[in-house]
This record gives sequence, structure tokens and C-alpha cells, in this order.
Amino acid sequence: MAVTDPPRPHALPEPESSQRLDSWKEIAVYLKRDESTVRRWEREGLPVHRHAHKKKPTVYAYKSEVDVWWKGDRTRLESGERAQPSRQRRAGWWSMGWLLVLLAVMVGLNVAGARDRLLGRSRAGEISSIAVLPLKNLSGDARQDYFADGMTEALITELGKIGALQVVSHQSVYGYRQSDKTVPEIARALKVDVVLEGTVLHSGNRVRITANLVQAVPERHLWAESYEFDPQDVLAIQSRVAREVAGRIRLKLTPQEQTRLATSRRVDPEAYEAYLLGRAYMLKARNAALGIRAEEYFKKAIEKDPAYAPAYASLAELYLMARASSKASEPEHRQEARAFAEKALELDDTLAEAHNALARIAQRDWDWAGAEREYQRAIDLNPSYPVARTWYAMYLHGMQRFEEASVQARRAQQLDPGSPYVNTWAGATYAFGGHLDEAMRSWRRALELDSTFPDAFLMIGRTYVSQGRYQEAIAVLRKATAANNDAPQPQLMGALAHALARAGQREEALKLADELERIDRQSGGGRRGYITPFALIWAYAGLGDKDHAFEWLEVAYNDRRDRIVWLNVDPLLDPLRADPRFDDLLRRVGLPVKSPPRSD
Repeated sequence: MAVTDPPRPHALPEPESSQRLDSWKEIAVYLKRDESTVRRWEREGLPVHRHAHKKKPTVYAYKSEVDVWWKGDRTRLESGERAQPSRQRRAGWWSMGWLLVLLAVMVGLNVAGARDRLLGRSRAGEISSIAVLPLKNLSGDARQDYFADGMTEALITELGKIGALQVVSHQSVYGYRQSDKTVPEIARALKVDVVLEGTVLHSGNRVRITANLVQAVPERHLWAESYEFDPQDVLAIQSRVAREVAGRIRLKLTPQEQTRLATSRRVDPEAYEAYLLGRAYMLKARNAALGIRAEEYFKKAIEKDPAYAPAYASLAELYLMARASSKASEPEHRQEARAFAEKALELDDTLAEAHNALARIAQRDWDWAGAEREYQRAIDLNPSYPVARTWYAMYLHGMQRFEEASVQARRAQQLDPGSPYVNTWAGATYAFGGHLDEAMRSWRRALELDSTFPDAFLMIGRTYVSQGRYQEAIAVLRKATAANNDAPQPQLMGALAHALARAGQREEALKLADELERIDRQSGGGRRGYITPFALIWAYAGLGDKDHAFEWLEVAYNDRRDRIVWLNVDPLLDPLRADPRFDDLLRRVGLPVKSPPRSD
């Protein structure tokens, strides 16, 4: 989806009465179907609203919303309504009697919980995972897609606060936005028990959301609800949906979870829209330009509502990803990120994103104990937050706690199976722990998701180097640089220079090192270390030029670069380990001086 700026907020009038369908019968006539069919289609997202009267509940729908929904789902629904061949029906009648007898026995004895299932009761612990499918935008305006996607991500975040529930990430469900797959098919692909789907209509001074909860196996509708509210109450509605979902699948919330899901704070609608746009740009940012747009919208959200904590937390994470403020130095990024994270926690100390940012900052300050404490706090607040688990796994394999790192990496992959980033760094965790087959599977999966993803190529290339397979490393890294030729990739260039030098192709390696030095000077306006210093460290380490390698290691140390945490495990640093200067650096950053042998 191309991210575009939203139209200026405008109040839309309530649809005229002639545009409203005031009963199941009217809805059925409008869709030219029987009542039982349209009632069933409510579970498929048909936008039906309810308001309770004193004596009985009444349903209604708006033709405009039904038209948008019908246009998107007609093919899938009609294909599902096709009658079975008559031969299959005759075979079904023949076996019906035997099935009824068997069913009676199973219900009577409650075999495998059959009686509970028949009566609509879930056994305790039966449902433990959920996917929130992208909410459908019923406005008819593609420029409002960002709002529907943002609401989807917000619901995922709210549900992620429930420890007993595994919630698939927004990035991994995004691919099902226009899917014609059935709910059970999607649930199987994402390996979840239930799916939450629905619609959203944003109309300036009004927001309407419908939510439908469907169990995959056996397939059955568990719950449906509609909400109409003032945009200022969006946070409270998101929390309410999460609580009601938990209640429907019989999850017992802890007192802490109940508190986290009981927010009643109102938010300025313009601030919330700006925040959602910032998230949209941030999630798609592969370059500084998109990161800067995200930064602009987060700052606009803060300007409109200075007490809106999530905007500060998102800015902190954005700065730590180096996707904003392209003119700022690494230390400046870190200090700005710290200020934003601390402000977020001052406003709301239950934000997992802010604790996750502080963990990364503590890691760059060589405060290893503080980093671990903040990672664990972030995961405690949102156990389904894949970024926190991925960053924690990266920290743990730097600490050479490989089994613990693998546990976090596998959980991150379960939560976000569609993320090239998560799959790449999970693979790195497995490789550092000596599980190369599992690592390669993760990297291949990352490249299936994004055939140009540079970090996945980098991990494969450096693994080949560690095995002495230099020509294979060179081939992979050349392919990666070609796939990313629209913008220089210093890390790929540095790793390629290393592999070339180790393979005896020094002249080409030296040319790459010179090119990296030139890029660094130009990018930083003459200031050294503007690009990732490790690109030049790897190049000079491969060339055997230890003096230049350690000179750049000092730049990385002074700038407190992320990759310092992996000094003991990075295979491209192997040529430097026997030098006394390497042990001195380990002591200064507080890492173990004598590392155990790596199993490559």
C-alpha cells in the first residue's frame, strides 16, 4: 500500500433514512438472499449494527457500507455457497445415521470435550493464540487505508498485553488484507486458534467498528459486536474490544492486565491520525526519506497532544533504528531516543515500546544488566511484541547465552512469521549458537519474503566466510549488492571486501575499502564514522590491516555502536582476536575477555 497523507478531517452527516436497512429482512432483500444467509454473512464481516431497545434488540445497516463490503467479498462468499454434487449428498445421507449414533455417544461421554463444543463451551486453555486480520476500510476512499491499518495494529498491541494469548504481529497479517482465503485456511497458515476480523469506517466526527471472532477448528462464530464512538474515545474502545475478546475465549486476566486494559484516556483526533500515519511510514521505512516522514508525523502528534505517550515511544524506537534525522550523528540519535523514551514512561510507564527503547540505549551504554532488565520489562508488559523479543535475542547471543537467545528468537518468529527482519535475526541467533541448518532455513524464509533484504544476504555471506567458503561468500554478497544497487549498502561492501581479501583477491578488496572511506567522508561532511564503522572494520580485518581495523573499532567504541555487543561472536572479527588490543576493548566495554570456542 502506498502511504499517502490523509484528507483534512471533515464531519460527514449521518446517512439519510432512505440509505438505512432497518431489519434482517430488509438487508436480505437488498442483497437478494434469504435471512439465514445474511445472518451467517455477519460472521464474514457484513457491516451490521445493533442498538438495544427496552424490549428487543434491533439490527440495521447502511447501504453504502454494505456496498463496499459486498464489492470486496462477493467472489469468495458466492464460491463458498455452491451446492455440493448430488453424488456426495447421497453418500452423506447413507452415513448420517452412523454419525448421529457416534455423536450421541461422544456427547454423552464428553469425549474430547464434544459436549462442551456442542454447547458452545471452550475448555480452559483451549484457545491460546489469535490473529487480527486487517480491518476493512468501508469509507470507499483508499486514502483512509492508513486508518484501518493503524486500528488493526492498535488492536494487536492491546491484545498483546494479555500474557496467556499469543498474538500474531501486524506485519504478518498484512498479507491477508485482500486475501480470498477462508478463515480456517488463514488460521492454519498463521498457526492460530481464533481469528478476529472486522471493518472500520472513519467519518470525521464518528468512527464505526465491527468485530467478529471466529474459531478455526471446529469452525464456529464466537462473538460479534459493533461500536460507534467519538474519535476521542478510540483508545478506550480498543481496550474494550481486547477485554471482550478475552472474555469470549475464557481467558482469565491478571490484575495487572486488567489495569492495562482499562484505559479511559481521550486523545486528540488529529494527534491520533498523525500518530497512525507515523506508524504507517515507520513500518515501511527502508530508507531515511520514509523515516523522516514518520518522524514528522510523530512530532505533529505530540504538538497536537503533548500528553500522548505512544508518539514519544515510537519516536524513540525510530531513532534507534537510524531511520530519521538523517543529519544527526549516532550519539545524537541515542540521546534524543533516550529523552523520548523517558518522556513516554513519565506519561505511561506501561508502554512496552518505551522500555524496549531504553533497553537498546542501555546496551549502547554498556549497561548490560540494565539492558536485560528493560528487555524483560518490555516483554512482561507485552509478551506478543516481536521487536522486543528479537532485540533481546540479539543481546543474549552477544552475551553468548545461545540457548536463551534461541528461545526468544523462536517466539519472535511465531509472533511475526512474515517479517524478513525477524527471520533474519532469528537465523543469526541460531548461527551463533552453532545451529546452521536452522539458521539457513530462517534466512531463506527472509529472502522469500523480501528477495532484496540486505541483512539476510549479509548473514549468509559471513557464515560462508566463517566456514572458509570464500567463493560462495563472494557470490552471495555480489548478488546482494546488485539487488540493492539503488542505494549503497556499506555493510555488504565491507563484508564483500573481507571475503575477497581472505580469498586472495586483495586488489579488489582494497578498492572497496577505499570506496567505503570515500562514502564515509562524503556522507558525514568530513566527520569520520558517519556510516557504519563495522563495514571498514570488516574490510581491514580481512585485509590483515590491523592498525586501520582497530582505528575504526575505536570510532565504533566512541560512538557506542550497536555491533559492539557482538565482539565475541562476530566471525568477521576473527583475524583480530589474537591482538592484545582486542582484549583491552573487551575489558573496556565489560564483555568476557576469554570467549569459549564458537561452533560454526
